[in-house]
Amino acid sequence: MSVLFEPGMIGPMSLKNRFVRSATAELLASDDGRITDQYLRAYRQLARGGVGLIVTGNYYVNNLGRGLPRMPVVDKDEIVGDLRQVAETVHDGGGKLVAQLNHGGRQCDPKILGTTPVGPSAIPDKLTRVKPREMIPDEVEDTISAFGEASRRVKEAGIDGVQIHAAHGYLVNQFLSSYTNRRKDKWGGSLENRMRFLIEVYQRIRTTVGSEYPVLVKINAQDFVAGGVTLEETIAVCQKLDQLGIDAIEVSGGIGEKGFVMTRGDIPRDLLMRNRNLIERILVRMMAEKSLRQNAHFEEAYFLSQAAAIKSNVNVPVIAVGGMRHRATMEDTLTSRQADFVSMSRPFIRQPNLVKQMEEGERDPITCTNCNRCTLEMVVHFNPMKCYESDKPE
Repeated sequence: MSVLFEPGMIGPMSLKNRFVRSATAELLASDDGRITDQYLRAYRQLARGGVGLIVTGNYYVNNLGRGLPRMPVVDKDEIVGDLRQVAETVHDGGGKLVAQLNHGGRQCDPKILGTTPVGPSAIPDKLTRVKPREMIPDEVEDTISAFGEASRRVKEAGIDGVQIHAAHGYLVNQFLSSYTNRRKDKWGGSLENRMRFLIEVYQRIRTTVGSEYPVLVKINAQDFVAGGVTLEETIAVCQKLDQLGIDAIEVSGGIGEKGFVMTRGDIPRDLLMRNRNLIERILVRMMAEKSLRQNAHFEEAYFLSQAAAIKSNVNVPVIAVGGMRHRATMEDTLTSRQADFVSMSRPFIRQPNLVKQMEEGERDPITCTNCNRCTLEMVVHFNPMKCYESDKPE
């Protein structure tokens, strides 16, 4: 039997194989953030497709943290019944489910929020040109409480665990990074202060859900921006989380400003230019060309070396994400102990049943072309999760 199909453990949670569906923005909830039949159908397909662990797309901890529309907002007890349906759907399909808790911070769209986004400091986003409002100390504390309350609702719904989103330039990552965090109080300055927000979010969640409930983190190995989080800093943060009792670490990288660092592959220029004015077209063209130079070709397992470096410094399972496409790469990742689980997003959009295909004998069934049309349709144009590869222009 392939090592990919050996059972694994994340804290007290037993998983039937080593495959993880990495959190993916589905945009399948209702306009007010409630679960829909379409959302449940997507999760039913994923669970029946054989993946051991499904991590949901962003569950926003409050309305000010909504980075995308039509995603669940878990700030009221009324949502527990909705989330219970998701948990039951995945469990009926034989899978396990972890809810990703997130706050978008400065990467939120003011048009979605109806107000100015917040962040640790008022540092404009060079890609969107959005300048956030600096959070006052009471807002920081309130947001920590919101993460704790969100975890309570998730656990009450029967979901198997939570994942703190501390990557990709969202709020937790913004506090970690000296690029976006210029504060002079206890939340900024030294690495110890910059990690304080994440540590207190984790501790509030752990106090809320107890010691036997899985709490994971998704974190940037590097931000890939000058002044951003470095691998050395991330190792120190992960060691601290390990000491405190985190159950697993998923290792990613990049922030919104860096474009396609997170989802390497093609850059669909037609989608980037859709509905842009002249000034925006010029700025986007410059960003696209720079991103092309940085990511001239798709390199499989592009965050694996960073994941391996983190794994060698912690005692908890590490989940490797970023361009996993071939069985040999995945198996080597596990047998060489560079990571304990392999995580994918885009391939599961195109083929929710790909784990079963591999289990039934297809060696390399993944047909995702890394065209990134799904990425832009979802996070730029706010269209629902599906594979858009067939929509490529001739």
